[in-house]
Parts: sequence; structure tokens; C-alpha cells
Amino acid sequence: MLKVTQAEFAATMGVSVDTIKSWESKRRNPAGLAAKVLATIKDNPQIYSSLAAH
Repeated sequence: MLKVTQAEFAATMGVSVDTIKSWESKRRNPAGLAAKVLATIKDNPQIYSSLAAH
């Protein structure tokens, strides 16, 4: 969908690569603000580039 690496996505989200792997494998679910940001990115993938720029 976004065509970014786990490391790039982790840096943008301010979490570890292990956290991203846990979310992807369904071992953990994102909570709080992370869940809201992920839902927003899912609904509007273009917003990711704005987030990654900061």
C-alpha cells in the first residue's frame, strides 16, 4: 500500500521495528493515538507523506 520499509514506517510512527512487526503479525494491536493514526493512513494513504516529512 505505502511501499515503505518497516524501518521507514517505524521511524515515521516513532516506534520500533519490532512493534511494527508485532502489529503486522497480529501479536499486538496498536492502541491510543497510534491506532487513530493508522486508521487515518488506511483511509487516506497520501497523508503518510505529510507525517513522514515531520
